[in-house]
Amino acid sequence: MNIRTTRRAAAALLSLALLPAAFAGATVAQAQTPSPKPEVTIGEQTTDPQKVRDFWTAERVGQALANEKKDQAAVDRKAAAATGESRRRPVAQTRPAQSAPAVSGRTIAPLAAGSVVPEMPHAQPVPFPQSQPAVMVGKILFTAKDGTTHGCTGSSIVTANKNTVWTAGHCIHPGDGSGAEGFYNDIVFIPGFKKNDQAPEGYDAPWGEWTARAKVAPTAWTADGDMFWGDMAAFTVVPPAGYTNLTDTLGAFGYKFGSGPDWSDIIDAGFPGDGYQRTDMDGFTQFYCTGNAQDATPFFPVDDRLKVDCDMGHGASGGPMSTPEGQIVGANSHGEEDSAGNISSALLYSSAHEDNAIDVINRIGTLS
Repeated sequence: MNIRTTRRAAAALLSLALLPAAFAGATVAQAQTPSPKPEVTIGEQTTDPQKVRDFWTAERVGQALANEKKDQAAVDRKAAAATGESRRRPVAQTRPAQSAPAVSGRTIAPLAAGSVVPEMPHAQPVPFPQSQPAVMVGKILFTAKDGTTHGCTGSSIVTANKNTVWTAGHCIHPGDGSGAEGFYNDIVFIPGFKKNDQAPEGYDAPWGEWTARAKVAPTAWTADGDMFWGDMAAFTVVPPAGYTNLTDTLGAFGYKFGSGPDWSDIIDAGFPGDGYQRTDMDGFTQFYCTGNAQDATPFFPVDDRLKVDCDMGHGASGGPMSTPEGQIVGANSHGEEDSAGNISSALLYSSAHEDNAIDVINRIGTLS
């Protein structure tokens, strides 16, 4: 277990929100050698980047945000069904566990001794969303195979190529067995995403629009839609004019994969369109929570999902669950809903970031 004090977590969160200039640079000094046979599926977005940017009109963006609720309801139902089924089946035989050295990202400078910030399950807007490090988290827009538009959240993550976004698997692939052909299209990552009704696209992108190129997700997701171990993914991006790469422009989270589901002092961020008993979320605004991550079902080895108390809802999928050291340990995957598709609790879950997460980060780092 990797447990840190709640006081330290809260102080780190306040530093994240109020002292964005206090972050150190990212490093890939501890990057791993790729597994010889990573169990991942790889796709490529070949559409001209400018055509992708032009595609996202105000109407299509509006439809994407409206579809987030329906999308997430389907994912939540899938997770609920998987949870019920897992309690009736024996423990699956998996590959030998991999160990993943921690890779450092932007680290949070400590506040003055004695500073205390309470845990915050009631999400709050990020105070400085256009500044580092908040812009390491951004909005993802994409088009499904049926032509409908959708949205999620993603974050810049440390890799050798310096141009990688981490997110949930269901934000780039339906997890329906369609393999490499099933990846979504017109994927764009927009840090600093904010509403602007006067803009032709209906939003501002003060840090540019970064279109996807290579896409990687676990085969456990693309073939089986595994909610417990597979709902994670990464994609590389093409820098817009005037920028060199994502990491040098925005900074990047590090990661610590393969270390279990129990953490304290987690910072959870996303662009929710709604939330549990919330009416103040619109999909354009970045929110965050802080608190502990726990094993979703303790003493049940088939399910090692992370569970966080946080009332963000649809649209926050793919947002990072990170440590005070700036390391991603999970990504928002699903919540809990009632039979009518309404959010029924202030809980967010992440698939276990174990072997599959290691395979994905190792493979995406070799692509451009």
